[in-house]
Amino acid sequence: MFTQLPSPIELQKAFLSLKSPRDVASLLDYRYPALVYHIYKVPDDSKYETFEIPKKSGGIRTITSPSRSLKFIQRRLAEILTAVYQPKPVVYGFVPGKNVIDNARRHKKKSWVLNIDLEDFFPSINFGRVRGMLMGKPYNLPASVATILAQICCFKNQLPQGAPTSPIISNMICAKMDSELQDLAWSCRCFYTRYADDITFSTSLPEFPIQIAKVHSLLDVAIGAELEKTITANGFKINPYKQYLRQLGGRNWFKSGMNHA
Repeated sequence: MFTQLPSPIELQKAFLSLKSPRDVASLLDYRYPALVYHIYKVPDDSKYETFEIPKKSGGIRTITSPSRSLKFIQRRLAEILTAVYQPKPVVYGFVPGKNVIDNARRHKKKSWVLNIDLEDFFPSINFGRVRGMLMGKPYNLPASVATILAQICCFKNQLPQGAPTSPIISNMICAKMDSELQDLAWSCRCFYTRYADDITFSTSLPEFPIQIAKVHSLLDVAIGAELEKTITANGFKINPYKQYLRQLGGRNWFKSGMNHA
């Protein structure tokens, strides 16, 4: 935590005014030589510890946990980014004051509910994407600043699951996709939300919009071309084994391995 935490407006202004890596160290309230040491000098095998934990739904989840010093830096950066990034109302994951129940409530009593999962969510967000996002609108940071920030956040060219910065960075990366999927939902008279890598569309229409998913028969359902195109264009892939389309009353039209249009 900061010795004296600046206000969100002060943090936003300071972040958007960053001009050099030394400015980054100053904003993090961390000595620049020490910051450089932990990012560039410490060997990779000392920066992170990787271990596995069981998932509640079955299977294994790989956690890549940063060293104590690096975690301290990442927590400070996460606090700053939380002040800088303004989450869209459709985003429920990694947002203070929101939870998975709030996300589900948005789709309560709808005629149709489609749920899909983004494959390898954190690993698919690499160093180049993070750096490019920070250099682009609305942040417009200099290359040197975007580079050191991306170095703080990434490990082995991906967002590590276990780093304090990964959740907020993933939401920032998804901002464009969230806007586009929300527009798609509105154009189809649907509701859209995202909780981390979990995407949900719902509607009260008697038939599910074909732009999002096509229902041909009980066991013949395909992801809509517009939905798949939007997700792919934003650098993500749909997990073919975690797709569910439900009709009001609890009837499952298809559970997994959904075809693609």
